[in-house]
Amino acid sequence: MWKLDILVATDVAARGLDVDRITHVVNYDIPNDPESYVHRIGRTGRAGRVGHAILLVEPRER
Repeated sequence: MWKLDILVATDVAARGLDVDRITHVVNYDIPNDPESYVHRIGRTGRAGRVGHAILLVEPRER
């Protein structure tokens, strides 16, 4: 059997987190600026590991 850990955080909380081995970051909304988006997705794929970032958007948000 495998184990799945899920962490939910706001932008403010995420900036102070340092969690090892994050494999996926799911963005429920579009950040206000590109720097925030880069910071969010930078939580995955550290130390030479592969990471995936997923951004959920509606057609009207494009």
